[in-house]
Amino acid sequence: MSSNSTGTTQSDILSPTRNSHRFIDETIIFIMRQINIVLLLAVFLPSLSPSHLTADDWRVWRGPTLNNHTPDTAIDSIPLTWSPTENVLWKSPIPGLGHASPIIVDQRIFVLTHEPDTQTISLLQYGLDDGQQAQRVVLHENVIPPKYLHKKNTCASGTPSSDGSVIYVVAQVNDTIQASAVALDGEILWQQTVAPYQVSSKFWFGYGSSLLLLDDSVVVAVDTDNDDRGLYALAKDTGEQRWKASRPSGASYSSPILANVSGRSQIVISGGAEVVSYDPASGKQIWTVPATTDTTCGTMVWNDSMVFASGGYPRSGTFGIEVSGDQAEIVWENKVKCYEQSLLIAGDYLYGIGNNGVGYCWRASDGTEMWKQRMKGPHSASPLLIGDRIYASNERGETWVYRASPDGFERLATNRLGDISFATPVYADGRLILRHGSRESDERKEYLYAIGK
Repeated sequence: MSSNSTGTTQSDILSPTRNSHRFIDETIIFIMRQINIVLLLAVFLPSLSPSHLTADDWRVWRGPTLNNHTPDTAIDSIPLTWSPTENVLWKSPIPGLGHASPIIVDQRIFVLTHEPDTQTISLLQYGLDDGQQAQRVVLHENVIPPKYLHKKNTCASGTPSSDGSVIYVVAQVNDTIQASAVALDGEILWQQTVAPYQVSSKFWFGYGSSLLLLDDSVVVAVDTDNDDRGLYALAKDTGEQRWKASRPSGASYSSPILANVSGRSQIVISGGAEVVSYDPASGKQIWTVPATTDTTCGTMVWNDSMVFASGGYPRSGTFGIEVSGDQAEIVWENKVKCYEQSLLIAGDYLYGIGNNGVGYCWRASDGTEMWKQRMKGPHSASPLLIGDRIYASNERGETWVYRASPDGFERLATNRLGDISFATPVYADGRLILRHGSRESDERKEYLYAIGK
């Protein structure tokens, strides 16, 4: 007897008197199952950002997982060692300078840069396969660095984000924070002034936060010590403000990030001597704890039930914070300052590189120090996890590769390209993309490098 898709046999079909009720019942069950599948897709797919659906892309700050973790397959294609003559697939010059990390969308690399000679901020496009520059979109003109701009900052320090069809950019343009939306073909779709950005007191170093891309909005942090401070959500399609959340008073530079903690998606950010959680739909504050210090720069990380932050200025500290529903409390802290660079969570352990050039591994649950190791520095770029390896570039153009293990520090390699590095390494489609610089004839020159086997 052969069967059809409903599970009935040919003899069943030829005997409607005996099996008509069974056939109808099984058909209804089959249809209801299909309806349930469609309903489940309708519920869950809109909640997933497109950046999470393409493992071969690196569309946003901190990558597809928002935690600087690469796909599992990345370890097979990224070498331990490289040099100007080894495992460099291509090298391409970047006009101007910036500390924004590259992003990769559909085999295209997008890089933000500021060119002091032309006083422009531009979005550059390169081919992932060959490194050839394919496009330059001027976003802002007459951009003059403010006098207070820190020597470790630039006018192009915030990493762009993309949903796969549009690139979103935020930058300081003189005395304002500006957001832009640019189509992949280079058309500027909209530009919006997010907020004024004017120096008023202490701790001013110039803007450096990266935006957070949600399904329907772009979230921009403007942490200042005046009334213009806030967390701003702009509609992705128009740039119009959807909501604004209050922020503690103080000049700070951390980026907001979307964390799933204790089963709930929430925006978390440090700065202003607080760690705060916000509802991504409304901007309503969920919880806050007095942690870190006045000024922080790093982006927070998390695991199932805890979030972690480090900073800052003028005081130092790394904090583990337990989250339960609408409540949070500090469960451990120490005096280590991981300031510009972000932390890295890998399994049950937290890794960081202090401003003193010492690398650390802590047990995430209680902050127990597993090891610490002197590393060459200083470090401003954030560490990247590839398999069981950590790749961390310091400001001198060296990328340290060491084991993500609590059993002790195990250095695997140290690789140098140029002598300047502030942007975080990123991964896409079998390639490690680095933004490094070199001092040539007393002038800083920047380059993109593709590393691979």
